[in-house]
Amino acid sequence: MIYYLIILISICLSFLLQEFVPVFEWAYGARLMLVFTLFLCASVTIPFPAMITLAVFTGFIWDARYHVPLGDSSELSFGLSIFILGLLGLFIQGVRPLFSRGRWEIPVFMVGIMIMIGMIIEFLLISFHRGGLEFTAEIWFKMLMTSLFSMFLAPIILLLLSRLAKQTGYRIRLDGITHKLDSYGDAFSA
Repeated sequence: MIYYLIILISICLSFLLQEFVPVFEWAYGARLMLVFTLFLCASVTIPFPAMITLAVFTGFIWDARYHVPLGDSSELSFGLSIFILGLLGLFIQGVRPLFSRGRWEIPVFMVGIMIMIGMIIEFLLISFHRGGLEFTAEIWFKMLMTSLFSMFLAPIILLLLSRLAKQTGYRIRLDGITHKLDSYGDAFSA
């Protein structure tokens, strides 16, 4: 329980730190997506129901901060980030067994891919709302550089989350799969 509480506090702090992350003009205006990176890294360490709760919490705060309509309408509707984070978290849950066995490469790579997919979904929805689709090279490079910056931060966050799990006594594991594997191992050894 302490692990989950610290993750929620970390998500809140990442919103604060996100405001101070600079835009890299040399990288076509890309920036580090600290909140999404922390969410995806935390999603690979927690079970599915906790990931959905974290997606609702993170998406609600993200929408309240960035997608509140100022005029008659907003480009993205409130609650869309919850859906996008839930979808991305669902995919990252697929590599959770690898992470629980100590494999870090695929989850780090998946964080970058998921950030890219999330930005493409948002861009397509904004383009649909505006009535035109224009994918320029600058937009592609901005998305690519943003996902690369976030991917480079992912191993550090995963290392910190692993250490945090060890300090709080939280075990990053898959109970259902390991229990089935243990029972199959007992059947084959007999």
